[in-house]
Amino acid sequence: MVTLVTGGAGFIGGHIARDLKRRGHYVIVADNLSTGNKLNLRGIDEFHELDLGRDNILSIFEKEYDLIYHFAGQSSVETSYSDPIYDLDTNVRSTLNIINNIKHYKNKVHLIYASSMSVYGGDEPMPKREDSPLDGKNFYAIGKKASESYLSLCSSKTIKTTSLRLFNIYGPGQNLENLNQGMLSIYLAQAINNDKIIVKGALDRSRDFVYINDLIRLTNKIENNPSCYGKILNICSGKETKISELINAIESSLKKKLTISEQVSTKGDIKRMIGCNNLLKEITGIKANTNIKDGINLMIEALKTNRYFE
Repeated sequence: MVTLVTGGAGFIGGHIARDLKRRGHYVIVADNLSTGNKLNLRGIDEFHELDLGRDNILSIFEKEYDLIYHFAGQSSVETSYSDPIYDLDTNVRSTLNIINNIKHYKNKVHLIYASSMSVYGGDEPMPKREDSPLDGKNFYAIGKKASESYLSLCSSKTIKTTSLRLFNIYGPGQNLENLNQGMLSIYLAQAINNDKIIVKGALDRSRDFVYINDLIRLTNKIENNPSCYGKILNICSGKETKISELINAIESSLKKKLTISEQVSTKGDIKRMIGCNNLLKEITGIKANTNIKDGINLMIEALKTNRYFE
């Protein structure tokens, strides 16, 4: 099976690409390496360094794919405000370019898209279901919703699509150098390097965290699954973790006391975001069940033993 992974040099895309290789796929990765790590490319069959939103991408679609994971795109709300054109190119134009290049395939390919919980906004009630009202109040959320809409419009007509609304994914391989994306990784990097965590926003904010291995188990059940065609699915645990609890878990894992500095929230931030995973469990038969404390321990252990990309 020939599979394309866009954003395959990134944290989530890299895990997906390596899992596909372990399962016998011929894996092709496309990434602009703006935030990716070449260590994520070890073992993949082909790599194309290009920007899916700005470059001519015809060359990577000369062959037909059996499966496409479209996980390329910048994932920072802060960046979407500081450089909204780049956010638009990576998160919307890239999706349109892919649709345009695969719409003439003889066989409909299953395209799995990395959307975001951001499309819901932060208004109550919680938890958010797939049919909850969408009220994303930042540029990043608007771009993700636009891509979902384009894919839904094309689904079944030219391609088979599934949009995954990813909640807070974390785990080994997450970029600890990029302090603009990944709440848990930002706090962990600061805790390791400075013994101090700067929290932009209140400590009683909360999120729904999903360990990377749980995501991989779920995507295995979603790939080329007719029950998922045309669907939008929450990738969430359904469990609420406050920022104060998250920091306590980091302190416990590192076995040291951290200094906490509370600052003003970033633009577009929300107080609370919890997902409902009922539809996900109904379709896949499984759920994300890694405890946040266990997940952080595994992440830190991988760092200590230099197994970060395994």
